[in-house]
Amino acid sequence: MIRLWILFLSTINLCQASPWDNLTANIAVIEYQPFVDKRLTEEQIVLENTKKYLEIIKTLVKTENFDMIIFPESTLKTSPKTSVEINIMDNPCDSLTYPEFMKNLSCAARNSNTYLVINLVEKVKCDRTNCKNSGFFFYNTDVIIDRTGKITNTYHKYNLFGEHDLDKPKVEKVVIYTDFGVKFGIFTCFDILFKSPALDLVKEDIDGVIFPSNWYSELPFLTSLQTQQMWAYNYDVLFFGAGGNYPKVGTGGSGIYNASRGTISQGYVAKGGSHIFAFRSKNGQVLVPPEPNIDILAKEMDEFYLATDSSIPSFSSTVLNVDNKTDFETHICHTNSETKSELCCNFTIQISTKQHNSIFFYTYHLVAFTGVRSFRGQYNGGTEICGIIACLNSSLSSCGLRFPKYEDIEWPVTFENIQIAAKFDKSGNRTQFPNSLLSSIRPVNASETVWIKNEVVENGQEVVERTFALKKAQNRILTFAIYGRNFEQDSPPSGGAGERAPMLGHLIVVGVFVLTVVSIRYF
Repeated sequence: MIRLWILFLSTINLCQASPWDNLTANIAVIEYQPFVDKRLTEEQIVLENTKKYLEIIKTLVKTENFDMIIFPESTLKTSPKTSVEINIMDNPCDSLTYPEFMKNLSCAARNSNTYLVINLVEKVKCDRTNCKNSGFFFYNTDVIIDRTGKITNTYHKYNLFGEHDLDKPKVEKVVIYTDFGVKFGIFTCFDILFKSPALDLVKEDIDGVIFPSNWYSELPFLTSLQTQQMWAYNYDVLFFGAGGNYPKVGTGGSGIYNASRGTISQGYVAKGGSHIFAFRSKNGQVLVPPEPNIDILAKEMDEFYLATDSSIPSFSSTVLNVDNKTDFETHICHTNSETKSELCCNFTIQISTKQHNSIFFYTYHLVAFTGVRSFRGQYNGGTEICGIIACLNSSLSSCGLRFPKYEDIEWPVTFENIQIAAKFDKSGNRTQFPNSLLSSIRPVNASETVWIKNEVVENGQEVVERTFALKKAQNRILTFAIYGRNFEQDSPPSGGAGERAPMLGHLIVVGVFVLTVVSIRYF
């Protein structure tokens, strides 16, 4: 019998009073598939996408009021050629100097009495003699427009992924104050994996996060909704993620997450298209729509492209042998031979099994990893991972892959309990996240898990103890992990800016890893 020493902290609301407690407001995040037509000019394409934005806004406000509408990154399809000069406090609706699409969106915000969040390419005059773009910097920019049509804030994406026609700005911490009493932070797409500005915003006591993205999902740890939820859960904020949609290359996924209290709304448009995900709160009571059957959702994702983390073969691992065993205690360590750092992961697992007839069922590997990976030549990042991941067979190289036809899969293993624990050096340059994924390519609801942090001193060193555990049985698990980032090991790629990269995937491992320690006890 396994004893799982778990404090069910997520059943208790530990947050201080916040504006959400008594709020009456509606907020929408938009999953949007951009219009593209090679026969049209860039200016015409921007206008066509603006027209579709306006149709969505009109649909939303036709029957109810919305206080904020958030559109994704890169879906207006602006470029340096169609970039815009922006000044805070300008009102494009009343201006003759802004392009038509900006005027239309500003007027839509005014006429709909709503805040709008859009993403575009901004051009900023450059006073330096070495400007590379004809006297301008070009930035990936989020623009916040208030209910009067006025531009109140801009945020320049700091952590670019590819985007070699754009410039990297100085790091910013942008806080948005709304007239409905909520204070938002904002960052964009790849920013979510880095310390600045995402983690810096937490120190500003923000109430929520606005996250425009065009995220390219990657198994087993960095699919779109999985990444959004893990950030919201760890930093205990309401999170509003709007995703650009193009399933054939793996972009999509929009969600609204209420930290440890669980999912409000989430989803993909798996076949391609646009969709509205709404947050509706009346006097602090939030409407949470029921989610469809997990197998229906999972089957829809068969044709949705998902990249795979190519660093997996360098993990330390052991196969979870489920034959005639139900209780496991497992200890796995991984050492990086270059830095001599070691990460040890402790797994306590209880399962139940049933007979199956299909040859298509997942084999589970328990894994540990500490090291540096390259995000496809664009940036190197330190990661520290303890997890359970689904694999096609007993080979580690099969992990992070899916069987091609969901309806053929059987699920003989139910995880009655999982507890993963590990110790990490305490540092302002390290963080850890609760990371999970089900067959539907949605995370396990945070309200069905426990995420614990304890700070202790061992041998004179400050250490962070992390525990991630289930409190409700699950039998469609693809990933259950502690996913850590070590920002001290982050660096630009060697040899310059790196290759142009259209997606977050096909990743490279940096370094040599030599030591694997595995100890397993069965009960």
